[in-house]
Amino acid sequence: MTAVSELPTASSESESAGVKPFLDARAFNRLSIIVTAWASLTMFVEGFEMQLVGYAAPAMLGALHVGKAEFGAIFGAGNFGFFLGALSLSALGDRFGRRRLIVCGVLMFSICTIAAAFGSTVAELSVLRFCAGIGLGGAVPNAISLTAEYAPQQNRASRITLLYVTYVLGGAGAGLLASWLIPMFGWQIIFTIGGWGGLACGVLLYFYVPESMAFLAQRKSMADASALAGVQDGGDIAPAVAVVAKPAARIPFVALFTDGRIVVTLLLWCSYVAALMASQFITSWLPTLIAGTGVSISLAALIGSLYHVGGAAGNIIMGYLTDRRGLKIIAIGFAVAAPVTACMGFVSTTLPLLALATLTVGVLMVGSLNGINAASSMLYPTAMRASGVGWMNGVGRVGSIIGPVVGGILISSNMSMTNLFLVLAAPIAVTALFTGGLALVSLRSRVST
Repeated sequence: MTAVSELPTASSESESAGVKPFLDARAFNRLSIIVTAWASLTMFVEGFEMQLVGYAAPAMLGALHVGKAEFGAIFGAGNFGFFLGALSLSALGDRFGRRRLIVCGVLMFSICTIAAAFGSTVAELSVLRFCAGIGLGGAVPNAISLTAEYAPQQNRASRITLLYVTYVLGGAGAGLLASWLIPMFGWQIIFTIGGWGGLACGVLLYFYVPESMAFLAQRKSMADASALAGVQDGGDIAPAVAVVAKPAARIPFVALFTDGRIVVTLLLWCSYVAALMASQFITSWLPTLIAGTGVSISLAALIGSLYHVGGAAGNIIMGYLTDRRGLKIIAIGFAVAAPVTACMGFVSTTLPLLALATLTVGVLMVGSLNGINAASSMLYPTAMRASGVGWMNGVGRVGSIIGPVVGGILISSNMSMTNLFLVLAAPIAVTALFTGGLALVSLRSRVST
C-alpha cells in the first residue's frame, strides 16, 4: 500500500530547503492550528452561502412565481461566477498573497448575499449570485492553498479534507436553519443570516489570518517569514530563506501543462467536472424533488441536509484513508457512490431508506470529491499552487453549471425519480474512472516546477 506521503508531490526550492522542513518538524505548531482554524471558519461560511439557494428554492419558486427550469438560471449563475472567479482571481493569490484574496473574496460574496435578500426577480437574483460566485471562486482556492502550505506533508490530505468538513457543515447548517426559519420568516431570512455572518467573518480574517510563510519566502520577505516562524516557537528560517528564496514569478496558464503536469492536470479537471456535475445536481434539486413527493418543505430540507452531514463524516474518513492508502481511495469512494446513488430513485417514496441513502451518498461522494481538492494541493508547487487549485475549481464549475440546469430540464420533463437517479449515477461512475487514472499516474510520475 502506498501512503500519500510516498506519492510524488510538488515542491518549490523554498519548500524543500527552508519553509517546509521547518513546518514538517512542527506538525501541531500554534500557527498551523491558527491557520487551519481560520480557513475552516472561512469554508464554513462559504459552504453555507453556496448551498443556501438549494434549501430556499422550494419557497422561492412560489414567491417568485417561476418554473423549475427558469429557476435553474439562478443556480447556474452562481456556479458560472465561481468559474470566472476561480480562473481569474485565484491566480492573483500566487502574485499578491493568499490572505488578501481570501479576505476580498469573503467580503464580496457576503455583500452580494445580503443584497440578494432584497431581490424580487430571477434576473436580479442571477446577477447577485453571479457576483457572489466570483468572490467564492477567489476565496476557496486560496484558503485551500494557505492551509496546504502550513500543513506537514504527512497529514496534508487530512488537513485539506478537514476544511471541507466545515464546508459541508456550513451547507448542512443552511439546511437546518432553512427548515426552521423559512416557514416563519420567508426565504429571505437565510440570505440575511448568511450574508451578515460572512461579513463578520471577513472582518475577523482581515485582522487575524496570517499570510503564507512559503509565499513570503518566495517574495524575499525574509523578515516577515522569520517573524511568523518566531510566532510558532522562536524558530528562525531566515538563513534558509536567504539562500533559496526567489521572487515569485507570474505563472502562465501553459505551466499547468508542462514539465510532466499535462496528464495530471487533465485528469484533475475531468474528475472535478464530472463529480461537481453530480454533486450540484443533488444539492440544488434534492430538497425540491423530495418536496414533490408530498413531503413538507421543512422535512424535505432536513433530509436534503443529510447529504452534507454525511459529507462531513466522509471528509474525515476519506482524508484519513487517503493519507495512508493513497489516491486510489478517492476512486474507490466514487465507484461505490455510483450504485448507491442509482438506488435512491427506487427508495424515493420510503423516507427512512431515502434518508439513509442520502447520508451514505454524502459520505462517499462529498468525501471523495474533496479528496480531489486535496490531491490538487499536493500535486502543484507553492509558486503555482493557487493557480493550479483555482483552475481545477474553475474548470470544475462547468459541471456545477451543467448539473443544476440539466437537472431542472429533466425534472420539468416529468422524468421519473427512478430514471433521474439512474442518470445521475452516470457522471459519478465516470469520475471513478478518471480518479483511478489519476492514482495510477501519480504513482509513476513526479509533478515539479
